[in-house]
Amino acid sequence: MAHRTRNLAATAATLAVAGCAQLPAVPFHGDTLLDQTRTALDTRPQRVELAPAARPTLQRGDTFVFGRSAVTRVAATSAQTLTWTLPDGRSLRSPRDFFAPALSAEHPGYRVDSTIDGDPSALWPLAAGKRVSFGETRRTTWAETGHVSEARRRWDCEVVDARVSFVPAGDFATWHVRCSAFSPNFPQPLQTVTWDYAPSLGHYVRRTWFADRRQREVMLSAALPGKAATPARIEAVLARLAAE
Repeated sequence: MAHRTRNLAATAATLAVAGCAQLPAVPFHGDTLLDQTRTALDTRPQRVELAPAARPTLQRGDTFVFGRSAVTRVAATSAQTLTWTLPDGRSLRSPRDFFAPALSAEHPGYRVDSTIDGDPSALWPLAAGKRVSFGETRRTTWAETGHVSEARRRWDCEVVDARVSFVPAGDFATWHVRCSAFSPNFPQPLQTVTWDYAPSLGHYVRRTWFADRRQREVMLSAALPGKAATPARIEAVLARLAAE
C-alpha cells in the first residue's frame, strides 16, 4: 500500500508539472504574479491615440499585397469611385469608402451590381463612436440564363476604436471599423465585416469576415505607391514573400 501511495503521489506531481507547462512563462515576483499572469493572457487590442482620419485619396497604380500573393491594384479613379484589378484578373468598381459594398463585380458565371441609398461617406473623418447607416440594392445577373435576382440590405457601420494592428507589412496605428448587413425582415445580421484602416497608408491592413461558417481574415504584406509599383518591383515583392 505504501508503495502504491508513493506511485500515486509521483504521478500526481508529474501531471501537475505537465499542466503548468501549458501556462505562459511568467516570472515569480511575490504579490505581482497574478497581475503578470493576467497581462500574459490578455489578448485585447492594444489601444492607441489617433487623430480623426480624412477620406483617403488613392491614386491609379497604388498596389496592395495581401497574404503571399494576392495583389490588388487601383486601375482607374474618379471623384467618387475606384476601379480595382483583383488577384484573379477580374475588375471591381467600388466607392472610395473601403467599407461600402462594391458597385459592380464580375464573378465566374454571374455579375453583381449594387446601388447605394444613403451616404456612406458620412462616416469620414473616422473617429471613435461615429456611425452611419445606408441601404444597398444588390442585383445578381446569371450569365447562362440571364436571370436577375434582387436583394435589399441595410448596412450599419461603426468606428469602434483606435488600435495597433500587427500584420506582416508592419505595425500600424489603425481605426477599427465594423459593418453589419441586415435583411429587411430578419433581426440578426446576415454578415459582419471588420477592417483595420491605417491612415498612414490610406487603406486597410486587415479585414475579417464570415464565410462558410468560418471566420476569414486577410492581412497586408506589402504596399506600393503607384509610381513605385512597377511590374519588376511587384515581382520582387512576391518573390520575397514566397521565400519567407
